[in-house]
Amino acid sequence: RKGIKIRIDKDFVEIELKGLNKLWAFKKNIKIPKKAIRKIYVKPKNLKPPWLRCPGTYVPKVIIAGTYYGYGRKEFWFTRFKNSIVFDLSNFEYTRVVVDVENPSEIFELINRNQ
Repeated sequence: RKGIKIRIDKDFVEIELKGLNKLWAFKKNIKIPKKAIRKIYVKPKNLKPPWLRCPGTYVPKVIIAGTYYGYGRKEFWFTRFKNSIVFDLSNFEYTRVVVDVENPSEIFELINRNQ
């Protein structure tokens, strides 16, 4: 999406938030080691963040941004409910990262190509 840039190399997936998106999410970037990625998939409509937001922004049906805690999980979300992908992670700061992208299949292909 316009306010998110994703860089993929052999070892990492880096998600960089641009402009005001940094303010909504209280974060500039996340650098995920590829070895921490268990699964990547398109966000199901019923998937929601854990209940405790700290710090972050939530406006129903408009934006979910920031760090969320609950159910023994720590997740990072930045979505405006369009073309979101989910990274399920292990041995990393977050257990899940959910972000909007322009073309999910392109991201999946780039990650697989750069293994």
